[in-house]
Amino acid sequence: MKLSALIATAIATTLGVATAAPAIVWKKGASSSSPIHTSEPIHARSLLASVNGESSSALAAVVFVVGRDADGSEGLRKLASSGSLPSVHERYASADSIHHSVSGVESARTVARDARTDYNGKVVEVTLDEFNRKLSSMTQTTPESENKISKSEQKRRRDIAQADILIVSVPPSDSFIDTIITSAIDSPSIQNVVLSSVRSIDEVKHARKLAVNEKFTKVSPRRRLEDAANVDANANANNQNMDGVYYVNMTPNIFAGLLFFFMFAFTAYLGLGCMNMIEGQDVYVKKMPHIGREV
Repeated sequence: MKLSALIATAIATTLGVATAAPAIVWKKGASSSSPIHTSEPIHARSLLASVNGESSSALAAVVFVVGRDADGSEGLRKLASSGSLPSVHERYASADSIHHSVSGVESARTVARDARTDYNGKVVEVTLDEFNRKLSSMTQTTPESENKISKSEQKRRRDIAQADILIVSVPPSDSFIDTIITSAIDSPSIQNVVLSSVRSIDEVKHARKLAVNEKFTKVSPRRRLEDAANVDANANANNQNMDGVYYVNMTPNIFAGLLFFFMFAFTAYLGLGCMNMIEGQDVYVKKMPHIGREV
């Protein structure tokens, strides 16, 4: 009991200090006696490329992606710290590698997209219930009946049966998470098992903020001449150095605006002044002259 508590504390501490999504990898036939901890940042695409090799097993890899909690926090961290994964804790020491900083784990769909990029086999995104059905079908010898299901469901089950890699979307509120993940780790039909989690909303916002700051802090190729001399950012005394800054009374835009205003005012004055020169007829007769004798 004490050993289980120590392992639970270790995994909770490990996942708690991660600045990005963690990932635990189990590989069949791994010779390492203890898991290899890696703190270097790695993208989810590179991580999946290391586990999607050719395999004689029914499934080359199964990737469990735990979703966020209702408050937007990381689901795997909360499950590990609350002791909701006791069987996974027991197999924590038999993992092949543990990555503490995995980027690109936005959702199960993005993980499936990254897996399809570098893998020629079939990658299918499934729910936890669909994977449990797939796991049960691999252990039973009789084929599952398809008489009472729709054609779309039959096609869906065929796609899952022909898949080489399954990306399992795991809701953190499911009570069978620990049992299903443990069954996948112990199954001889699965070559690799990866357990990861979607990053929390705060981490996603922080990453986007860093990306925006990095975009705006890049040096522009069109620099001012006075900025070229000030290589050191502190040389201008917090932007209070006014060398090279001049104040003028007139700019080309202001001058063009004034010219347009004077042209408009002069044209309006000229038009209004010429209106009194328009005269109408001032002689009226009762009988019009005959045609040809107007004069």
